[in-house]
Amino acid sequence: MDQTHVRALEALQPFIHLANSNSATSPRFIANLITNATSSPHTYVFAELLETETVQALASPDTPAEYQAYLKLLQIFAWGTWQEYQETPNLPKLSSEQSLKLRLLSLLSLAASAESLTYPALMNALSFSSTAELESLVTTAIYANLISARLSPATTPPYVNVTAVAPLRDVQPQALPKMISLLTDWEARCGEVVSDLEAEIARVKSNATARHAKDQAYQKGIEEAMERRKAMGGSSLDASSGGSSRGKLASFGRRPVGRWAAGGGVPGNKREADDIDRDDGFWESGEGAEAGSRMDIDEAPASRGGSRHSKRILGGRKA
Repeated sequence: MDQTHVRALEALQPFIHLANSNSATSPRFIANLITNATSSPHTYVFAELLETETVQALASPDTPAEYQAYLKLLQIFAWGTWQEYQETPNLPKLSSEQSLKLRLLSLLSLAASAESLTYPALMNALSFSSTAELESLVTTAIYANLISARLSPATTPPYVNVTAVAPLRDVQPQALPKMISLLTDWEARCGEVVSDLEAEIARVKSNATARHAKDQAYQKGIEEAMERRKAMGGSSLDASSGGSSRGKLASFGRRPVGRWAAGGGVPGNKREADDIDRDDGFWESGEGAEAGSRMDIDEAPASRGGSRHSKRILGGRKA
């Protein structure tokens, strides 16, 4: 609860106790009680005082007419305005303190209905004849923490910009059914919004779960593909190595003999490879001998004088 409202309730408590006391037996006593309560500088709410039996007893037909009007006056202070007081006949005359209090309460009602109030509109609603009176009332309301506002007298038209209003006006009983209906509709709309939010949250969670499962399946597929690629890569490497060795031997067309056959491999340098390409004619198969191929083999190393020994001719006549 707002602190200003709490202080206003505390200020009204002494008058409520008096209204419920044994001394509150005459309409005159209750009328004086209402006058004092509405004149007090710190009382701004009056619904609790209105609900007391002694105050409600003023509406009885047995109550003299001069005191019955005090019940209506207290109602105007509770939820009415200065204009309503001016338009209602046969009401008690107000003191200066009561006039100030009712104008302040009326300013609260006007400020709650609009953020920006022009000087002419306020002066007409509060029966002021000069802007100085209006500015004095607004300043009093600001210092009493009834409103938060800023005066703008230099604008055209001049206005009062209200930014906050204290919750000090009582609610008229006739307005309660309408307020209950509005609150019920608001509660129903809030329930619909909550239901929509819950459905949206469930949809987002479902999409997130499906997306996570899809990402996991995709990652698992990548890992399996990498494993298969690794396995296929090793087999291809082995097959490529074996096929390459066999291809090197097959490229010669036949199996060599002699020192290369004994060595178990291909020639170790370019010169030896060139000797193979020239096809000197000595092969394990008999095809070379039948074709008249030949190979010269030195019987002994050359002497220092550069002369060579005679050669033994294999496989055919010497050219």
